[in-house]
Amino acid sequence: MKRLFVALAHPQHAGMLRALRVIADAAPTYGWELRYAVPAWHDLIASTGIPRDHVTIVPGLGAWRRLAARIRLPATLLSLTRAARGASAFYSTTLSTFPQCWYAGRALRVPQVVHVYSSYGEARPYRKHLLGQARHVIAPSADSLRLAEQAIGGWKPGVRARVAYNGMDVARIQREASAPLPVALGAGPRIGMVGNLDWRKNPRCLIEAVPAIRRAVPGVTVFLVGAFPDAAAEAATRARVRELGLDDTVRMTGFLANPFPVVRELDVLVHPALRDPFPLALLEGMALARPIVASAVGGIPEMLVDGASGRLVPPDDAGALATAVIELLGDEGRRRRIGDAALARLTGTFSQDGFANTMFTAFGDAVRDGRP
Repeated sequence: MKRLFVALAHPQHAGMLRALRVIADAAPTYGWELRYAVPAWHDLIASTGIPRDHVTIVPGLGAWRRLAARIRLPATLLSLTRAARGASAFYSTTLSTFPQCWYAGRALRVPQVVHVYSSYGEARPYRKHLLGQARHVIAPSADSLRLAEQAIGGWKPGVRARVAYNGMDVARIQREASAPLPVALGAGPRIGMVGNLDWRKNPRCLIEAVPAIRRAVPGVTVFLVGAFPDAAAEAATRARVRELGLDDTVRMTGFLANPFPVVRELDVLVHPALRDPFPLALLEGMALARPIVASAVGGIPEMLVDGASGRLVPPDDAGALATAVIELLGDEGRRRRIGDAALARLTGTFSQDGFANTMFTAFGDAVRDGRP
């Protein structure tokens, strides 16, 4: 049995934990067992079924270029090397933990695999996280892989870089969607977005589109499902909602442990991201056959076929977003066709088995390569 040591800098990221759950569930089939390091415990970790005694707390993990993290770097590396003894490979779930895993892996002579769950607009973040030193790279979309390669000036000879499209447990999502609604939805057409409501997901663009949508579709309700990155961001969003006179139209649910009953009831799922490598929230919407309107950024055009399994619009264009949503709200048959096509595309292209097979192939290649 081989051991994979997983470094996770963001244990509060529900989407990342769901992806890890797929890997953990498949691990015994591929002859692996998993152990984990996180900077702090979060109750969401338990929701994935990860045993607490398989998790080591390493306070300095991630954000390695910050002053506090650099001061404690020796202690962080010592904790990592102690916890990872006996590991066959390190797995950095994001770039943020790769530098520490790279140093610890070299000390233990253990290979590292890094997952580039990012689509930065500049080269510096890739370089400062030592991506040029990586020998085994995974990205969630071809777009993410291309950006990473460009940022470091091309892969070194011998580097294995591949795309691993995330898969979804469709049956589980559909089962969880049948649970009682966690919030009252009211009557009338419903649109919404789901996820971490930070600037990358761009909830502001949806807010700016709402007045036009409401004029065309009276009685529409707009749901923002998820947590804001901080109190200031939430306050600014609420202030803009008030300025536009949308208090009776826009509802913010906060974080929902199970958002799927709400997603199931949306007439249109919206994702106005400025950048997003491969949003799990959209895969989950596809699992529930929701018609989606999303920005044509990152890996989203690899996920959805415009006009067939979704509607793609230019990023940060509230007018185009409103137009696409209004068109779908006015045509129930088209919504149904697009939603059904999205579910068919998910089950045919983005399966859990395919994701797990690609991931464990990468881990196996790293072990066979043998070089730290």
